[in-house]
Amino acid sequence: MVKLDILQRVYECGDLEELRGIYDSWAETYDATIPGALNYRGHEYIVDAVRPHLGDDARILDAGAGSGMVGLAAARAGFTHVDAMDLSAGMLEVARDRGVYREVRTGVLGEALDYPDNAYDAVLSSGVFTPGHAPPASLDEIVRIVKPEGLVCFTLRHDQTPPGFIEKFDELAEAGSWQQVSVSEPFQSMPGGEPEIRHRTWLFRVTSGRPAA
Repeated sequence: MVKLDILQRVYECGDLEELRGIYDSWAETYDATIPGALNYRGHEYIVDAVRPHLGDDARILDAGAGSGMVGLAAARAGFTHVDAMDLSAGMLEVARDRGVYREVRTGVLGEALDYPDNAYDAVLSSGVFTPGHAPPASLDEIVRIVKPEGLVCFTLRHDQTPPGFIEKFDELAEAGSWQQVSVSEPFQSMPGGEPEIRHRTWLFRVTSGRPAA
């Protein structure tokens, strides 16, 4: 069973530039470790969750794309228009080389995103809402760039749920910004090396297309 010190580093990292640097340096070996040795499959679960709700030509943003695992899963599922965004330019170089993304650009979840309102039919995020990574406030911008009746689907760390997420879910629902469609049972997300870690897959449908004021 594989244990990776780098996982603890990214979970505990409190500095954006440091986190970007870790992922830049990890980019070339990331696939051999996370989907490889650790057998992470969160990207497949979120694509499976949205596949019944979206046409092949739906405009999808992979937010926090990393090395492009969501893009590969989406292409295998028949989706033809997927864009990628990530804070790490190094990771995005790997993602671009997959040949499955229409557009690739840097961006930071938790900051203003360089996309217009109602730009996408769905935003997907795998492994991004986990300790040391994107904050709950990221969801405001994600909701803004999804069309009304569009989807937001992501994995959320369950065994150590980062603070504020459940409250943000409720806030957006109470504001009429989205409605929960489904949430999975907790699943063992990295059985190859971190068997104690659990995630759940959350699926929401955007209603107003705007976050809470």
